[in-house]
Amino acid sequence: MATDTKYIEGHDIPEPMQMKSWKDYVKLLFGPGIIALGLGLGTGELISAPYLVVKMGPGLLWIATISILLQTLTSVIATKYTVLTGETVQIGINRLWLGKKVWTFLWVFMGILTRAWPYYMALTGSTLAALFIGQIPGADQRGLWTIMSILGLVLCMIPLFVGKKVMSTLATLFFWLTAVVIIPLLGILAIKFVPGSVFGEAFRGFLNFGNIPPNADWTALAAVAGYAGLASNAGMSISSYYRDAGWGMAKKVGYIASATGEKTELQTSGYMPPETDENASRLKKWTNYTKLELVPIFFFGSIITMTFPCVLYYHFVPASAATESGFGFTALLAHYMSDVFPAAWTVLLVAFLLTFWLDGVAVTDGGPRDFANIIWNAYPELKDKFKGDVRPLYYGILVIFVVLWLIMIAIGTTPHVMALMSGAFSNLIGFIFPIGLLGVNFVLLPKKFRFSWFEVAVLVCAVAFYGFFFINFLRNSIF
Repeated sequence: MATDTKYIEGHDIPEPMQMKSWKDYVKLLFGPGIIALGLGLGTGELISAPYLVVKMGPGLLWIATISILLQTLTSVIATKYTVLTGETVQIGINRLWLGKKVWTFLWVFMGILTRAWPYYMALTGSTLAALFIGQIPGADQRGLWTIMSILGLVLCMIPLFVGKKVMSTLATLFFWLTAVVIIPLLGILAIKFVPGSVFGEAFRGFLNFGNIPPNADWTALAAVAGYAGLASNAGMSISSYYRDAGWGMAKKVGYIASATGEKTELQTSGYMPPETDENASRLKKWTNYTKLELVPIFFFGSIITMTFPCVLYYHFVPASAATESGFGFTALLAHYMSDVFPAAWTVLLVAFLLTFWLDGVAVTDGGPRDFANIIWNAYPELKDKFKGDVRPLYYGILVIFVVLWLIMIAIGTTPHVMALMSGAFSNLIGFIFPIGLLGVNFVLLPKKFRFSWFEVAVLVCAVAFYGFFFINFLRNSIF
């Protein structure tokens, strides 16, 4: 099928916002970057990386360093396309070679591999179960865990039905709970109770590039590569949030409103501004604002949020506990810290509960959001059927996901295994996504709007990095 190069033409990129004071900069940070940071404190930081560090030491944290750096840079690159056209980068990739319907099938298939695992709902359930029984839950508490996980799913869905924009609701929650409360809490506990030598080991591990021991757990390694920071394909999610925030041409395209928000039409096609020096300059300014938000908030924030839980787990939790925890991995740190910090059981479990719930809200939103975006674009007739309102499609897909998640909870796979498998499979999307971005750059974009050669090199590195971990995960853990 031929590449689709049809855009709405004749519209210039809007002039970027002006930042005249530090208040304007703070306002800039209160957006998609906060969501990215909030999701940065998730399964990669509280499950996959601590699990790996407890089992094999902090010398493997270099995987997180490279992954977070690649996610930051590819997100800036992806958002450049969104600012230019108003489309999410995923929609741009769908214009290429195979055609929208084939790409839609591939995205749905890869999305199911990572999102069919209701890990945040399960982690919320195991944390609630630990608080309820006052001890680390085991196989005997599977029934209680199932009930609590279903409750966690319900709690994760509630914020999706309030507020004008789902993105705005998430940004507010992430700012107050994650950035203001939970990350500082973990930092204070780590600084107070973890020796400096352990921090030193962790920092050396972040720079210990290429270290992979012979007995490596490739599922855990791949999970850290796939879910350190946000995810290997962070640019797809982040570009979607920038679209909903109305950056650049996205202001003309529309956004996904919440169920109670005002009906807003979402265009099925984006714009291609005239190839002028003025539009190129405006695109560069918007891109610089993206860097100002994502580099300090997402990159450095993600390294910090990776460090605190890892040093706490490494210092307090014995290696044998990581593999024997079953349904109670989330309660291990709280249990072993109680000797030096009696309130650890309650404080940490409540903090983890809030984290898993909030990330669960974003994941519950992310699957339907991504699927709705690509299906809406691949099947333009839906725009007429739903009178321009994408919400029936978005919430219909959410219902399908809920049914799938309930089935997975009923099967009873342990929460940390769900998190590891989802993170490992994420590397497949991390491999495909930068290939698609390279195609967008060389096939769709006019020369004045193309990515720099440094950005092209970043995309090539991302293909190699995530492809390496996905192939080794399949070879060593699946086959």
